[in-house]
Amino acid sequence: MHDYRLTSEKRVNYQRNPALPELPAVADDTTFLRRACIDLAGRLPRPDEVLEFIADSSPDKRAKLTDALTREPGAAEVRFRMLAEAFRVRDYDFKTIAWLRQATAEDRPYTEIVAAMIGSWRKPSIDEGNAMRAAVETFYTVLGEDLYCAMCHDHPFNDYTEHNCYALAACFTGQKEMRVPLDYKYPDAKPGEVIQPALPRLGGGWLRDDRDKLMQVVQWITEDDQSKRFALVAALRVWSGMFGMPGQEADITVGGVDDAPPWHGIKGGENPQHYHRSCFSGSPRGAATWIDLTINARDDFSQAPKLLIEEFLHCGGRLGEFQRILARTEAYSRSGIDYTWKWRDCYLAPAPQIRRLPSEVIWKTLTGENDAQLPQVPQSGHVLRMLGRGTREWTDESRTPLSHELVRFMMNGELVAQTTAKAGNAEGMFLGLLGREPSDNERAAILRTAASDQDVAWALLNTTEFMFRP
Repeated sequence: MHDYRLTSEKRVNYQRNPALPELPAVADDTTFLRRACIDLAGRLPRPDEVLEFIADSSPDKRAKLTDALTREPGAAEVRFRMLAEAFRVRDYDFKTIAWLRQATAEDRPYTEIVAAMIGSWRKPSIDEGNAMRAAVETFYTVLGEDLYCAMCHDHPFNDYTEHNCYALAACFTGQKEMRVPLDYKYPDAKPGEVIQPALPRLGGGWLRDDRDKLMQVVQWITEDDQSKRFALVAALRVWSGMFGMPGQEADITVGGVDDAPPWHGIKGGENPQHYHRSCFSGSPRGAATWIDLTINARDDFSQAPKLLIEEFLHCGGRLGEFQRILARTEAYSRSGIDYTWKWRDCYLAPAPQIRRLPSEVIWKTLTGENDAQLPQVPQSGHVLRMLGRGTREWTDESRTPLSHELVRFMMNGELVAQTTAKAGNAEGMFLGLLGREPSDNERAAILRTAASDQDVAWALLNTTEFMFRP
């Protein structure tokens, strides 16, 4: 594993440079423990775990902690959920769910996962046979490239044409032909003409007829030595789960969470492979959407994407190992920063961004259920949907919103009431819910108000300290 910590001399020069942001202080042990348990293992720290970690005086205890957390079964489930969100895995994908869970538990290389998700048994059944839909979502998931405008027209600010989009979709049709729409307006094809399968301009070309088209797409994605874009998108997806995304403000949804419109509800056009989606509407997007932000203009930050690619490939493209490496960095050990922090052209954050708890961690705290017991797409009205779990209609659709609906649920929800009824003593609740012991003032307040254990539990569950990861 590489060590990217600054030397003493470089650190002094870095901190004296007024053009660079002031680095946050190192987070305390309880903050780091709670953060690592949430990010890496998808759970809150246990009370005994908190006390043991605080009492441990060994200098490498944080490294040992993160190494252990990435090996937990819950850590594999965190990686599974991240990939299931990216590849839009739903409950009827029984074979995909079983294979992907096994692959994340064994921390198989990302190239193997991409091959299975794109070039195997799965693609013919997803998206109801809509090759255009499958191609565009795959391109976004793996390469972070948005082809939605190109599905309908040549956009003046997009690198890809409508012809590029239809040629890529032809790779996903199996033995069927792909034709441009009858209202096609560009000189590179006639309306209704059959389009030959081809790869877009990222370095591809025409496909060979004597080989499986989807496997050629996989090979093109994973063996493109020039851009290695698939590795950057994968690395950024892991990074955003542990650090947040540059410039991302708090995800606030006033009044509740609205489901993204289903793709099959916005079809249009005479070609059955064609459907319309406005350039300015649709689902919110997550992990990979900021890949091309041009905020890394200065030379001293321009190497950040290259660094991520290098480290991701150095560990064999294994997501769990890459998580472990990121968790060992100085940046991950620093105090959290909020979205108003001055990035000053940083491409990557120097510390984790303070964000709301993942929906699954809140659910697990309230019910005790493990992630594997949950449906991939809960029915409308399920608490997990209110907490932000998406429909998997779109890549990276799930969010962690703050809303009036969430506040009402935490203050008056039946699940919260049931959780408080099972509460233990105040000391254990502070350790289990907040990852720390109560302060002297908090102990005094509990005694002064004669608060019951249920009162204490309800109050802690409704604090921002519980609802946010540090």
